[in-house]
Amino acid sequence: MLLVEDEPDQAAILEAVLRHEGLDVVVASSGEQALEIHQRTPADVLVTDLNLPGMTGVDLMRRLSPGQLEGPEPKAPPPHVVMVTGAASISSAVDALKLGAADYLQKPLDPARLVLLVRELLWSPPTEFDDDDSLHGQLVFEGMIGGSPRMREVFTRIERVAATMAPVLIVGESGTGKELVARAIHNRSRRRGGPFVPVHTGAIPRELIGSELFGHEKGSFTGAFAAAEGKFEAAAGGTVFLDEVGTMDAAVQVSLLRVLETYRFTRVGGRKEIEADVRVVAATNKDLLDLVDDCVFREDLYYRLNVFTVTLPPLRERREDILPIAERFLLKFAKRYGTPARRLSDAAVERLTEHDWPGNVRELRNVIEQTALFASNELVSANDVQLGQGRIERRSSRRSYDSLPAAKAAAPVAHPEPAEPLSVPIVNASDMAVPSEPAPSHTVVAPPAPPSVGPASLARRPPGEAGAHEVEPARDAGEAAEHPLVLRLPVGTRLADAERKLILLTLEAVRGNKQRAARVLGISRRGLYSKLQAYGEHVGSHEAQGQSESAEPQDPVDDVPVVTDEPGLEELGSARGDA
Repeated sequence: MLLVEDEPDQAAILEAVLRHEGLDVVVASSGEQALEIHQRTPADVLVTDLNLPGMTGVDLMRRLSPGQLEGPEPKAPPPHVVMVTGAASISSAVDALKLGAADYLQKPLDPARLVLLVRELLWSPPTEFDDDDSLHGQLVFEGMIGGSPRMREVFTRIERVAATMAPVLIVGESGTGKELVARAIHNRSRRRGGPFVPVHTGAIPRELIGSELFGHEKGSFTGAFAAAEGKFEAAAGGTVFLDEVGTMDAAVQVSLLRVLETYRFTRVGGRKEIEADVRVVAATNKDLLDLVDDCVFREDLYYRLNVFTVTLPPLRERREDILPIAERFLLKFAKRYGTPARRLSDAAVERLTEHDWPGNVRELRNVIEQTALFASNELVSANDVQLGQGRIERRSSRRSYDSLPAAKAAAPVAHPEPAEPLSVPIVNASDMAVPSEPAPSHTVVAPPAPPSVGPASLARRPPGEAGAHEVEPARDAGEAAEHPLVLRLPVGTRLADAERKLILLTLEAVRGNKQRAARVLGISRRGLYSKLQAYGEHVGSHEAQGQSESAEPQDPVDDVPVVTDEPGLEELGSARGDA
């Protein structure tokens, strides 16, 4: 990447941060010096200050456009441009977006966000190729290659929706090219003369995303020293692309829903309504309906975004496209690095088409770039293909789900009937459910609310059952997962999401009794109310103001004596300490 910054101290700090993150950085102190460097060593990403001495950042962008450079043109496509600006220069940054800048950042820069943005742009497939489009004829559509029926259908849907103002939801796995689809929709719409503003919501801290989208007024939060426009204002007359929309905070979802319904919004800390003259295109690599079921994503927002859907197939489901994509990348990188590789042998093609490509086109691009560097002849052999190197091999093995059942069947199993997670009746309001043995790390057992205790319920206990600790053989993993009071969390679940699910399930288990739910969870009632309000759950005004515990109706279950052999909290504490 090429960093253009005229302040030596700021340039030194940013260079150190970016190099520490493993990025290859070249620093220029002026636009003229940046042009000379780019002609010698073309950059993939350009991060430039807007206000430079002499040539401004916008002037530098214009000079880097194809056909504008003096001297020999670089064989590489123009770099992705990130404009750095002060709060007083937002209008100039918007002009840069209209010229094709990928994004802009305001001073003072957040180094972590800059690194995330640069990495995202480095991994983005290029939107332009030089002279190899003619090699593939009708296969190329707005920088994408696809001759398969699935991709031709995608291109048809893009053409159909581009001429409208309807919101579009792009769904696909990571690396399938969702941003390319969003740009294609913009380029073929009546708004193609306006800016295309991508917002990578997953790269923005949750507490700042509202300000990034809608702007903020001076003094609206700590560090807001001046008013600033948001992405919706910067995209006026064009398109705003919300990538990874499933990661947005609940409060931002409400604001976005209002924008989609009224096309008006208010800055953070402001009162004046601003008209949103934008088209909204969103993308996600998750199933938003699953997030709706988990109460993480608003159902009404889902239906507002999902007016028109474009579903991108993974590369493994359109294997006929692997060869033309690989050939295109091979020519591009061989020209960039000056290597002789030009064609793929039959054995190399067979090796590429047999791979499942869990990283999709992004992974294929990475493999072919390594191959172009490694190959020593014009014809690339199977051994030259840099497939299965390092992380790619590990990721592929982790995703080979089809081989898991066979492997499990062949492997010797010491305990063929593992015990399913147990849920233990609550003895009193201060007790919690405890499994008889340590639960697996991926399973959380929520405390159930026993419907009744008496002869009828005891009669349903299987004959010979010694007590609550006796474990029945597991009937089926699906049966345990279907239990309404067992919460299963996959490894990698965010702590905040796990806490939210556990709190809501516990509240359901005690039939909405917030006083008892707070005691079971070991938190104060006020703390429980605060969390429920943050989740968007209804909390009465008298509850939010800290109503006395005596006003809370008692759960009738508390009055039912239950006698079990379960360990008390003291025993549980000692057991956990031993563990």
